[in-house]
Amino acid sequence: MILTAMPDLPPRPLTAANAPFRRSFYERWGRENALVCGRAAQVEYDVHPQLLSIKAAWGGRERYLLREREVVVDDDHWLLLGDGRCYGSMVRSPRPMTSFAVFFRPGLHAEVRAARAQPLDAALQTPDPRRRAGELREHLRPHGGAISRQLLALRDTALAGALCEEMLEEQLTLLLDALLQGNAVPAATGPRRAAREELARRLHLAADFIDSSHAEPITLDTMARVACLSRYHFVRHFRACFGITPYAFLLRKRARAALRLLAAGEHDRERIALQCGFGSRFALARALARYGPTLR
Repeated sequence: MILTAMPDLPPRPLTAANAPFRRSFYERWGRENALVCGRAAQVEYDVHPQLLSIKAAWGGRERYLLREREVVVDDDHWLLLGDGRCYGSMVRSPRPMTSFAVFFRPGLHAEVRAARAQPLDAALQTPDPRRRAGELREHLRPHGGAISRQLLALRDTALAGALCEEMLEEQLTLLLDALLQGNAVPAATGPRRAAREELARRLHLAADFIDSSHAEPITLDTMARVACLSRYHFVRHFRACFGITPYAFLLRKRARAALRLLAAGEHDRERIALQCGFGSRFALARALARYGPTLR
């Protein structure tokens, strides 16, 4: 659940206008992850048991009313409150300020704690039937490197009618040499190196899946399952490997695909959004604003 306005909840009175929102809210609240980020000058919420959460505030102060004390959150600090903690909150500000809270779904804390307790090396011991001994790393590689340049030169030579069998033999020899220099899976010399190589292989399988299926709905669970990793290990190590989180990797791929359609003359943003996996043209616009300048 993502709310970008302060929810209309007790002690404000129930009205015909807020009744549908409250029904929908309480059907989901406490069962899933939630983010609430809204601006308000005067707001109050009753004491209620809540999920594990993090609170922050900018541009003012928000008071959290715990049973035994009050804690004020402002621009200087954020607050952690545990699962099942009962509290209310209150904003009394001369001008609108930003209240921010994230709530962790039931079970997520236990899942992450259990995954942290399992060393990554142990997680990688689960056999993967897709792996073959002595294989080259079978994953997508971005254009722009030395091998990419060799492929483009080979393409241009062939299209120009200047390629012969002997030239093809020597060019393929050079290509294989480059592959074996930089891309073969090295022979493992110890458990740590073997684990690193296996982790890299699984993360690249997930990256290939994202790149190949970006137009379809993809969940974090699906990505982690492709990598044969827990969500915890997958998110942490994917970011370490690629410098970007899995979902950001997906959005960046969708933005690239959208830019190609725009460059090809497609002008219907709604159609582009659907073809590239965005839910709407507004989601497309946000992704292009974030990733477009770095992709052009």
